[in-house]
Amino acid sequence: MENQSNLPTEIVSDILSRVPVKSLCRFRCVSKPWLSLITHPDFVKLHYNRAFEKEDILHQRRRVLIDVPGSNSLFSFGIDEFLKRNDHAGDAEVEESDIDCVYCHEELDSGVMLVVPCNGLLFFTVSNLDLYLLNPATRESKQLPGPEGFGMDGCSYHLFGFGFDHSGYDYKVVYGRCFDDGVDFGVYMLKTGSWRVIEERYPYKRAVTDDSKGIMVNGGFHWLSRRVGDQSMMIMAFLLAEEEVREIEPPPDFTESDLIYFSLGAFRECLCVSQWILQDAGNHEFWVMKDYGVSESWTKIKLSIVMLDSGNILPAPYRTKSHDLLFAKWISDFYLYNFDDHTFRTMSITLFQEFRDAEVYLESLVPLN
Repeated sequence: MENQSNLPTEIVSDILSRVPVKSLCRFRCVSKPWLSLITHPDFVKLHYNRAFEKEDILHQRRRVLIDVPGSNSLFSFGIDEFLKRNDHAGDAEVEESDIDCVYCHEELDSGVMLVVPCNGLLFFTVSNLDLYLLNPATRESKQLPGPEGFGMDGCSYHLFGFGFDHSGYDYKVVYGRCFDDGVDFGVYMLKTGSWRVIEERYPYKRAVTDDSKGIMVNGGFHWLSRRVGDQSMMIMAFLLAEEEVREIEPPPDFTESDLIYFSLGAFRECLCVSQWILQDAGNHEFWVMKDYGVSESWTKIKLSIVMLDSGNILPAPYRTKSHDLLFAKWISDFYLYNFDDHTFRTMSITLFQEFRDAEVYLESLVPLN
């Protein structure tokens, strides 16, 4: 491939792999050879992997995504750049100028309901259950077709997951329908652009009404669920490669009450159940499954954060050398939490009164096809 600088293509690729996505989107207009290079799958992979090789590049590209209830838009901010500018030990406020709108739905009443990131892509649904893929860095988006023959009659709730199946080298969307007698699943494969309906209904029901998003851990999506028969609590896992369902036992002493709220999450790549206890002055606890699938490995961690007016506090997939990022559902605060001494600092976002979910993604050139 020729290039105008007379530099070997390998050197040009190495230089451009360190450049932010926004700049590369402009550089595609420089020449046909540059367009061909920047959109080539090998370069897309090189550019994405560079963030894991160089810490300064990772910090340039890592962003926190914010899902605001009732909004038809998605917002994000560069967390590493923000912390670099606010490196003092005290609390900090994320200003409006720090936040970018990465997506806005054309219909004002189509609120974004659920967001799942994978390799720089975002899968999300809107209030009418239309399904979308988005690259928030390039701003490319497309609506996915709904599963044919997978009607909603009698369906009470929905489950979703989005991830990369390394065995089949393909992105998959998992769509679950919850009925009184169980749940069934359809799987959308990005390579073929087609759905496959799994002809089996599993005897489980969703246990938490606001948690439709599957938590990806150990190659599978997970939801807090109940067994249809005795209504006992468990964690349902949908294995992405095998397209099979399995049970995982919940933490011990997993008691239910009108004053206790649960949410499922991932803490340092381990399953995590967040527990918010209202009658205990709003205290928050984590149960972490340190050894996947081993019931005896559930470990309780009590947080020093005490709030009566929040929902569950959940971990986000972001860590520094000393702190983990946590967020509180239904208010607008993040916390950088030190699990060694249980100190923390608060990051407030006053632009929003509350947010429903937070995720972390890397800016990438990964295409939607």
